[in-house]
Amino acid sequence: MSTARRVPFLLLLAALLLPAFASACGDDDDDEGSGGADSADLVSASVNCSDLGVTAPARIKQAGKFVVASDLSYAPMEFVRPGTNEPIGADVDFAKCIAQAWGVTADVQNTSFDAIIPALTSKKADVIMSSMSVTDERKQQVDFVEYMVAGSGILVKQGNPEGIKTIADLCGKKVAIQVGTVQIDEAEEQNAKCSQKIQVTTFEQNTDTITAVASGRADAALMDYPVAAYGARQVKGTEVVGEQYNTGPYGIAVRKDDTEVRQALQATIKAMRDKGQYQAILKYWGLEAGALK
Repeated sequence: MSTARRVPFLLLLAALLLPAFASACGDDDDDEGSGGADSADLVSASVNCSDLGVTAPARIKQAGKFVVASDLSYAPMEFVRPGTNEPIGADVDFAKCIAQAWGVTADVQNTSFDAIIPALTSKKADVIMSSMSVTDERKQQVDFVEYMVAGSGILVKQGNPEGIKTIADLCGKKVAIQVGTVQIDEAEEQNAKCSQKIQVTTFEQNTDTITAVASGRADAALMDYPVAAYGARQVKGTEVVGEQYNTGPYGIAVRKDDTEVRQALQATIKAMRDKGQYQAILKYWGLEAGALK
């Protein structure tokens, strides 16, 4: 998916932006002191990763760039800065830090989420960094280097007119979900328990699931909790209900035969945690609650 295709929608989204802080993964009331930057100023966390003392994978060092596949529609993790083609977000900052530590340039390629694993396995990218939940199904195709934790969240219209509190309350409701995400599986699992089935509509971009709720075309949207909380603070007429559920790790996906890259990533993430760049990036985006323990 080209960045150019996304820009018109992002300009529309920019018109809906509210002054707000980037959300934390925790309680929705904790707006102040979360460490997030004002939405109008979000660009990139200021971290210096040039002296982490790690070794770059030989192939990437020779190429001079670290190619990352990422679906840039999942703020605050990865998205396009409104009015530009510039990738920003926590995952983008992690990718830039890793690249700097390896002495190369980060090349973040905008890739639709349902096509992102094929992009990796066909060697169009070195890794995937795109809020990818680690699942047994995905482990059959790729290996993971875990770097964050997050759960799922439910976004609804402001005032919660349908009285939705948990995923069980979605039975019989119209629900928007991005294609290729674990929330599709969660909805299917819940449907097995519903007398009235959840009416799922899928969208290629997560931003479209949020606007579907805001416009009344969907009763709710399912997505990762950090993204739901951020979206509710940005798009008028929406809010997040209940607590995050099904909490689990995010992973950087690598090809199964790419042992050198996997080991280099593990060493680099550890060095970032030891020297503070990891924590600084999470704090900038208001995502401290997603830190590995």
